[in-house]
Amino acid sequence: MQTQSREELTQRLVESAERLNRELRLDHLSEWQELALTIPQAKTLLLLEREGPQRMGAIAGALGIAVSATTTVVDRLVERGLAERLSDPKDRRVVICGLTDQGRQAADRFWAIGHERIRALAGQLRAEQLTGLVQAIERLCDDKAEAPADS
Repeated sequence: MQTQSREELTQRLVESAERLNRELRLDHLSEWQELALTIPQAKTLLLLEREGPQRMGAIAGALGIAVSATTTVVDRLVERGLAERLSDPKDRRVVICGLTDQGRQAADRFWAIGHERIRALAGQLRAEQLTGLVQAIERLCDDKAEAPADS
């Protein structure tokens, strides 16, 4: 086997990561279709699950949409019992949005699908392959990783 250049290996990484991402998203897509959520609703649900209760302006900023559009998104989540509006304990005039127990369960299920799929894929690798993959991903995710280890 010929030694590939760093550029060729990087391109293979890009293509493989895209394929893996598509594969993992397909599993998630069917779960969200069962919940009948729009993409902004799903993003809001996951934002609230990750960050906790948020002001409408913070949700709008995270989604990149207007506050008025965010209100509509949150209204639908509230109607479905996935989210609730709460008073901000620091300022009773401010309304914040948080998840209900049902909303947390929906978000947990979404993540569980991804975790199950990753476990199934990991099961196809030998222990040394899995170790190398985990180490490489951890290195890429490490905030301190700036320069390549070797060229």
